[in-house]
Amino acid sequence: MYKTILIPIGNDEEVNSRINSSIVIGNKFKSHIKALHVVPTLKSLEQLTPYAYYSYDLYTHIWEMQKQKAAEQKKNFLDIMKNNYKDFNWTDEEGDFMRTFKINARSCNLTIISQGEDTYSDIMGSMARFMMESSLPVLAVPVEGITDKIGTNILIAWDASAESARAVHDAMPFLQKAEKVTVLSISEERKHFSPTADICEMLNRNGVKAVGVDESEHFDRAARILKLSKEWNIDLIVAGAWGHKRLLEVIFGGVTKTLYTNQEIPVFFSH
Repeated sequence: MYKTILIPIGNDEEVNSRINSSIVIGNKFKSHIKALHVVPTLKSLEQLTPYAYYSYDLYTHIWEMQKQKAAEQKKNFLDIMKNNYKDFNWTDEEGDFMRTFKINARSCNLTIISQGEDTYSDIMGSMARFMMESSLPVLAVPVEGITDKIGTNILIAWDASAESARAVHDAMPFLQKAEKVTVLSISEERKHFSPTADICEMLNRNGVKAVGVDESEHFDRAARILKLSKEWNIDLIVAGAWGHKRLLEVIFGGVTKTLYTNQEIPVFFSH
């Protein structure tokens, strides 16, 4: 069960979407919600501009502004939660964002992040990096957020890889609550066919109402997954993340990239 949910709090436009999504998931699993805001240290600010030199006063000004924004974000979070949820806490720390984020995530069951855009900066950015480096379950939600129906009708993108197997096991609390689970396997060029029979048997033994759909090779597996998800009214996709190097996916495209940037259907990732 996802008894502790982590949400990173920043100054981005999607922050309220993550907060509201955490409330939906929190109600579903009776979870504790932990909000994390990381204020960079002066040293980490300097590391962000390795090829430029700015005065100490400027770095100090930026640092003070970051602390002020943290106070504003804290007030926003508490205002939303006090009216909508009971079990939560706010954490703010100073330090390197990624290191602090990963350390906090290790003591949580699920992290909620926002889906990115199909740009180099988002695919190679901090949230995608977190998915790849943390090896922890992540729920990537669209900018528009999620509804209470999330997890009712689930699609598993299955290719028998270690990443997809880990995603299935990590998503088990969602899968066991679902009304319907479809395990979709689409053959990939130059790779062995990955039938769904075995994984469906395992899921059924665990009380999951799973059925398999095995399709022959498709030139764009990611597009096919999304097309079928919309046709079948899927409200959550479960998938392994970054089976290939991220840079290759940026250049050539890939399933993780397409799902992470789809901005319509929430995706549960594990790496």
